[in-house]
Amino acid sequence: MAKTQRERDQAAREAKLERIQDQVTSGDLTIRKMTDAERAKWAKHREETEVSASPADRRRAAAAQRRRQRRAARTTP
Repeated sequence: MAKTQRERDQAAREAKLERIQDQVTSGDLTIRKMTDAERAKWAKHREETEVSASPADRRRAAAAQRRRQRRAARTTP
């Protein structure tokens, strides 16, 4: 039976996460916390972007934020 688009997307996401985990395990990729300087830099960038964003950009950003919150709620036990 053919997979739905959602199933294909989920399979692709799992493959990407597996690849990232393999890279972390092998030492090719390091995941670290942001430094305070980086956090400040990106906060400034975010503020500048919000000021110059079009209404469509604002809707996209709000939708992305809602998706991130839903995913975080799903994965948190």
